Amino acid sequence: MAEDALSLKAAFTYNFAKFTHWPQPRVAQQSAWKICFFGKQYRDSFMSLSKKQIENQFILPIELTETNQVEQCDVIFIDSNYRELTRRLFLAVDDKPILTVSDISGFTAQGGMIEIVEQDQRLYFKVNTQVLEKSGLNISSQVLKLALEVKR
Repeated sequence: MAEDALSLKAAFTYNFAKFTHWPQPRVAQQSAWKICFFGKQYRDSFMSLSKKQIENQFILPIELTETNQVEQCDVIFIDSNYRELTRRLFLAVDDKPILTVSDISGFTAQGGMIEIVEQDQRLYFKVNTQVLEKSGLNISSQVLKLALEVKR
């Protein structure tokens, strides 16, 4: 996959986090936003986010290798090469305010929150608002207007 596509997916993930409303305790409890990712080829793209901020807090990118590491995360991006981990990932984040983003085909239909879709050499996204709300998260209506598909 082209390096710019990897960077775009990392940038999308950052922007989804920026426009998501977390339950209040999350904001007060932590000093940095932990954006976690599965997928070695994304390391540089996600590490470059460490210079950015959300609500005056820096981003701390964390590369994950196991689903039992997800508790520490605010956001998780899971690369399509890690498809076999999705069921365990969904169990690990169930009802927790952790935003899940992936480029796995059918991710939102299976219980993921945001699916990045490549179509005509452009990136689009689908949103599953049911799963978001069940986890206590709320994404900006401005983001929903840009979505290719919104599952309610």
